[in-house]
This record gives sequence, C-alpha cells and structure tokens, in this order.
Amino acid sequence: MIKIFLIEDDEIVAEIYKGKLQAEGYRVEIAHDGKRGYLRLLTFEPDLLLLDMMIPELSGLEILKLIRGNDALKQLPVIAFSGSDEMLDEARCLGATRVLSKSELVPNQIVARITEVLASRQRVVAESEGVFTHTRESWVPPVGRILVVEDDPIIMELVKDVMHEEGYTVVAAQDGGEGYRILTRDCEFIAGIFDVKMPSIQGTDLLRHMQTEKRLSRIPVLIMTGEQGMALQAESFSAGAAVFLPKPFTRAALRRMFRTLVSRKQIELKPQPAY
Repeated sequence: MIKIFLIEDDEIVAEIYKGKLQAEGYRVEIAHDGKRGYLRLLTFEPDLLLLDMMIPELSGLEILKLIRGNDALKQLPVIAFSGSDEMLDEARCLGATRVLSKSELVPNQIVARITEVLASRQRVVAESEGVFTHTRESWVPPVGRILVVEDDPIIMELVKDVMHEEGYTVVAAQDGGEGYRILTRDCEFIAGIFDVKMPSIQGTDLLRHMQTEKRLSRIPVLIMTGEQGMALQAESFSAGAAVFLPKPFTRAALRRMFRTLVSRKQIELKPQPAY
C-alpha cells in the first residue's frame, strides 16, 4: 500500500485530507508539528510527503532543507502547500517536487495532484527499468482544462462539479456556437464533453469541424445525449467521439467514462518500447 505522510498543524484540516486520501486507498499518517514530523519521517519511510509550510517547532521550509540534505530522504517526493505565495516560491527553490496553494485549490484538487505526482514517479521508475504498464490503479488525470459544451444548466453544473472533483479546470460554453468560438482561439484542452442537441451548432457538428483541424483533432471528446438509439451513437463515433454517454447518468458513470476517455489519450501519447 502506498504510504503518505502529512505534516499539518490544523487538526481539522489534517483529518479532512486523511479521510480523502484513505478513501483513495492510501495509508496515511499525520504529525501536527515540524519536529515530531521530521523525526517520524525518518522511520515511517513514506512514498510521498504532504508538507504544510506554516507549522510550529520546525517550519516546512526548514524540514524541506533537512530532507534535501539527507541522502536517505533527498529523493522523497514532497508536495509543499500553503496560503503564502512567498513561502511556496521558497519551497520551490529548496527542491519541493510540487507546490500547491491552499487558497486556490480545494481538498479534492490537492488529492488529485498528489495522485498525479505518485503516478508520474511510478512511470519514471517503470520506464527506467524498461517496464511499460497502464493499469486502472496507476491512472491519473493530467493537469489541464476541459471544454464543456452543454445548454442544460443543471447538467452543466453536474459536469462541472465532477470535473472539479477530479482536479480539472472547466471552460463552459452554453451552446455549440459558443463552443466553436472558443475553439477558434484556444486549443489547449485536455478533453471535451459535448451535448449532442444544442442551439446553433450541434455537438456532432462541432466534432466534425474539430476533425478538419490538426490542432483540434487531438482533443478527445465525450459525447452525451438524452436521445436513445444505436443510430445516434454510431453517428457520434463517426463524427469523431471517443466515448459516448447516454443521459440520464450518475456522477459515478460520468467519472468512469471520463477517466476512460482520458486514459485512452494517455495510451496514445505514451512512448512504446522499441523491439
């Protein structure tokens, strides 16, 4: 089991993170001050340290200096988090693997970043040993933005909420025409989620347009619709959809299908071993 060590002096905040991390299948241990935290770090041997910068006894910055100067710990992934941008800048200079702002990210997003760092480290180790794997357990969403095109405000809020839980930023368009205008000036999206039936331009037509431009054709798209029938599903795949999700759907179904969508894209981008 992957072990995560958290040093955070706010007991309520620490328990929130512990609960969310344990729900993801990690073993979690907590220390509430820097001195006890560093001493426990020497024996607990975690796979990752989540380190608050503003803690008593020994500050997060002081702990980071000690870690990077210790041969047994200097390769340990350390995520520094704080509400102070100045402290995060210092942590970055001292060798933090990643810095996260408490004021900008909710706990679910920070947990997603932790998973990302662990998976990145796992891939580096595996590829250095000539091992190329892709399993459900090692899946992690890449950092980035999602374009969501949906004219139903209730469905839009549901999709946005799930995407935020997964750690993504959402760019929302209320209809196909607005989605088209966004894509004409911006192609930096990890993926898209489009409704089929919308005013102005339908989701399948927007998809067809994307296939005509190289900069847009690389963006994987999940198509969703309340209309049933194999013909519409076939039309969606023909237009370029990677995943099809019928409405109504649950949060779990959306999350599962979206992870399938992004995982497929990761496999396409993943370097393959040469024989």
